[in-house]
Amino acid sequence: MTQKLTLKLLGIVFLSSLPFLFSLDGDFVFDDSEAIIKNKDILSESWFDCFYNDFWGTNIKSNLSHKSYRPLTVLSFRLQYFLNGRSLSPFQFKVANLVCHIICCILVWQAFESMTETLCIPEKNKYINTAYLASVVFAVHPVHVEAICGIVGRADILAAITFFLSFIAYNKAITTQRVIYLSVAILLAAVSMLFKENGVTVLGFCLFYEMVAKLRMKNITKQKNNYKYKYLHSMLRIVVTIVSIVLLLYGRWILMGSAKPDFKPTDNPTAFSENIYTKVGTYNYIYFLNSLLFIWPQWLCYDWSMGCIPIIRSTLDYRITLIILMFTYVVLILIAILNKQNKESFKSFLILAIVLIVVPFLPAANILYPVGFVIAERILYIPSAGYCLLLTLGVNKIIARGETIKKMVFIFFLLLILIYLLRCWQRSFDWQNEYQLFISGLSVCPLNAKVHYNVAKVADAANQTEWAIAEYKESIRLYPEYYQALNNLANLLKNQKQFPEAESYLRTALKYKQDFSAAWMNLGIVLASTNRFTESENAYKNALKYRKNYPDCYYNLGNLYLSMNKTQNAIENWTQAIHLNSKHVLAWINLLALLDNTENIETAKEFIPRAIAELPDSPSVLFAIANIYGKMERYTEAEEHFLKSIKLFGDRVQAIHYSNLGVLYHRWRKYDLAEQMYKKALTLNPVFASAHKNIKSLQKLKNKLY
Repeated sequence: MTQKLTLKLLGIVFLSSLPFLFSLDGDFVFDDSEAIIKNKDILSESWFDCFYNDFWGTNIKSNLSHKSYRPLTVLSFRLQYFLNGRSLSPFQFKVANLVCHIICCILVWQAFESMTETLCIPEKNKYINTAYLASVVFAVHPVHVEAICGIVGRADILAAITFFLSFIAYNKAITTQRVIYLSVAILLAAVSMLFKENGVTVLGFCLFYEMVAKLRMKNITKQKNNYKYKYLHSMLRIVVTIVSIVLLLYGRWILMGSAKPDFKPTDNPTAFSENIYTKVGTYNYIYFLNSLLFIWPQWLCYDWSMGCIPIIRSTLDYRITLIILMFTYVVLILIAILNKQNKESFKSFLILAIVLIVVPFLPAANILYPVGFVIAERILYIPSAGYCLLLTLGVNKIIARGETIKKMVFIFFLLLILIYLLRCWQRSFDWQNEYQLFISGLSVCPLNAKVHYNVAKVADAANQTEWAIAEYKESIRLYPEYYQALNNLANLLKNQKQFPEAESYLRTALKYKQDFSAAWMNLGIVLASTNRFTESENAYKNALKYRKNYPDCYYNLGNLYLSMNKTQNAIENWTQAIHLNSKHVLAWINLLALLDNTENIETAKEFIPRAIAELPDSPSVLFAIANIYGKMERYTEAEEHFLKSIKLFGDRVQAIHYSNLGVLYHRWRKYDLAEQMYKKALTLNPVFASAHKNIKSLQKLKNKLY
């Protein structure tokens, strides 16, 4: 490798990594939770379940599946989880994504250079710089931030890597006429498809490339017989590629269970419109917005669903003008392609740039079938390479007009690179955590109910309850049927003892989704809080009807039975909650406390070893166990668990914890220690009645003894 090539390579590595180096210490955000943290295909023992499930861990043939079959991406997550010592480190996952992006940038450069080898033989040196500059723009384009900083975006990056590897192999098949390279190209296309569905579009791009290359060779090649020989090979490649596309798509259809995914109107409102004008107009406006994200990626948002982009319903809508502008630009490009004054090599590159934008985008264009999103920035990862090539072709064309304009255009180009890099750097910090990410969506998609819903969730997590309530109400105003928002708002109001309002929101949520088990459970809690025990019991039973394995509901039903003095029923339900979730802390605490209070020591003895095994570091569970050991007169074990629980409580320790330890020492006849514990309890809470009572009793006893 020459020094010049080495510097170019280092330049791409530097530029592609620079905007992200200071934002790698973030969290898992947004879709990462479902795709990684909660995905059993990553965390389980089996390495092969991912081949039967979709990207989110649901069986691919299930009606609930989104049919996103990406087993190789899931395997990459699983492999990293395994290599990290079965640890989910967001930093390491983000670093891996960044490394993949750097590799992809290098491959984009190599792919564009390989085009020059085939298409631009007379003007090869002229287009070498175009290929490199296009890869530089690709390296710093802000639309890539979601794919790099959102861990699930690895699917798009890995699909892109194999996409460009497949193209490079296909181009090698054209230049060498060797079948082995065609086989490798098809194999890599299949692999790309297993990283993400749109990876298969590389074969569509290769078909267009084949036709463009064939025309160029006809013009360049002087030996007629040689051209005929290459023409036959070209036809063979086209036939094999088309057959491969059909077989891969058919195989994909069979894997899906021969069924399309079932999306909701909120995912892609336009797809559910019955008005053809509305569909065509809105879809074209969405294409315009995607194009705008290439040119000026200022308005970036993690979620464009629901009402983010209002549907076009009138011919007087101002957005029609923007659609006309977009098609005017397309017409200008077509004119440039047909213009005889433009060189054939320029036309070839222009066609391929457009094809590289359009073909990989087709699966997301709502043309072949409706998709479950409106705009997804990570979907633009591969098509953006076409835009980068188109941009640098334009710059190259303008520069060719003269030295005076050359400097101005070059300065403009460098300024654009700097702007893209800074925007990339800025946007990467939005993806550091959900708080910043969700807040950033408010300025771009204020009409998206889901954006307000997510802001409400992070506001609630930050204990900013009033803000959370306001955001939940705004999301419901924008989408009155938003049953998750209705349920969450009811929970906040319930916590503020606003039970009538909470009940009203929960019943509204159940009107829109009758089988919403969480809402039934929360309604049960609200009804129990207002002493409507029979209605509460029925609500809990409805929740369990729609979701049989629901530990939280069994826990709350146990609480209800305790309020109704049905202690045996309470024990049974808490036991069931623990059976379904062996680490359900609250169920363990209540079960052990009730067994302690009802003197059911023998049953408690059976549960204690399991409780310690499941929750060895839960201070509340250890405290409950210590109380039981105390009643069993197993003082040493009781002391051990009291002291450990107090240590684990740390700053959260309360008067009752020291007071109960004092009672233990009192019974154990360690009176000085007992007095110390009572005093510590009173230090924490000077009006703690039982500590006052016990210390007086202790002092009387000590006076008698001494």
